[in-house]
Amino acid sequence: MNLVRNAKQACEQDVKSEKVIAVSLSFDEDWICISVRDNGVGISPENLERIFEHGFTTKKDGHGFGLRSAATAAKELGGSLIAESKGARCGASFTLKLPAPISPMAKP
Repeated sequence: MNLVRNAKQACEQDVKSEKVIAVSLSFDEDWICISVRDNGVGISPENLERIFEHGFTTKKDGHGFGLRSAATAAKELGGSLIAESKGARCGASFTLKLPAPISPMAKP
C-alpha cells in the first residue's frame, strides 16, 4: 500500500493533466514481482541514492520510514525492493521481488 500511496502523491504533485499509476504482477516458480509505476514528479539521481535511508524524505509532512520499512521487510523475507527513475518529471518505478512460496502441490 505504501508504494501505491507514494505513486499517488507523486502524481498529485506533478502538473501533467494525465496521471498514470500502473501496478503489475509477474511470477515464476522462484519469484513473485510486484511493480508500481507512475508518471509523477520522478526522483532526482541524488535522492534515488538515498531513498531507502532511515529518516530520508522529500515530503514536508513525511517521516522517512515507509520505504525504509518496506525495503527492510522485503530483505527479511529473502527479497528486495528496487527504485528506478530517470529523474525529475520522469515518473518512478518500484519493484518488490519476493521468493515464491513452495507449493505443497509442486513435485520434489
